[in-house]
Amino acid sequence: MSNKPNGSVMERRHTETADIDRLATQDMLALINREDLAVANATGACLPEIARLVDNASATLNRGGRVVIVGAGASGRAALQMVADFAPDAHPQLIGLMAGGAEAKRQDQEKAAANYALGVADLQAIRFGHQDMLVALSVSGKTPWMWGALRHAWSVGACIALLSHVRESEAAQMADIVIAPETGAEVIAGFNEPKARLAQQQILNMLASGLAIRTGRVYSNLRVDLKPDNTHWIERQIALVMAATQCNREQAKSALAACNNDCRTAILMQLTGLNNAKARDLLAENHQSLRIALQEAKPHLAEA
Repeated sequence: MSNKPNGSVMERRHTETADIDRLATQDMLALINREDLAVANATGACLPEIARLVDNASATLNRGGRVVIVGAGASGRAALQMVADFAPDAHPQLIGLMAGGAEAKRQDQEKAAANYALGVADLQAIRFGHQDMLVALSVSGKTPWMWGALRHAWSVGACIALLSHVRESEAAQMADIVIAPETGAEVIAGFNEPKARLAQQQILNMLASGLAIRTGRVYSNLRVDLKPDNTHWIERQIALVMAATQCNREQAKSALAACNNDCRTAILMQLTGLNNAKARDLLAENHQSLRIALQEAKPHLAEA
């Protein structure tokens, strides 16, 4: 048996970091930082595909379907975190699934990740259908559980997006959208692929922000879907209404109080003079988009 590293390990070794273990700490960190900066360029080269991902995902949500983001291990944790960041109020149309579940022990998660049939079953359990969209996260593109999820989504005719480190793979052949940033070799071979994970996180950040904008959770550059769950968030709501309408604190509090602390409604009321009922109706007619509701309000205000 050969004691030489196998070919895949040799291919993954970075030609410019072979002496990283001999560098002074700051030089070592500068080299790592340089490689991390290059990840943004690799992600930027995938913007057309990422735009397709955001457009397809927002269209799915707007027509009543669900976007299901799946992954195993670190990719699964990233999926769950993205969903939590997008919708702290548990948006029913955006779902994150992790092989084995977030509460399972690590060894149980690893067993689940190796189970093809479980990937199928987990999608069947949520009645995943053709009206939904699957976003699969897999650095290698080879995880059996993810394969099962991909196969099931493909079998029901759903839109599939794959975020991977490998563009040419069997998994990619089942996907409608393939996003595979060319991040290059890792600084340290065999160290959990931090560059590939960083690229994945950047794409998920763009997806979360893009969906928030396209589904009416953002007005201007302000997130206006905050819920008054505690004192901190109530204060955030007041600040948002003030920033969006240039009103003072008392006016913002009064507007929020008049509409049961719904941020979008309060802003629309403040900017148009509409009462609570009319403002809520106008938002409902325009899929909760404050920007569109404001445009629609102009003719009504001119007639008044």
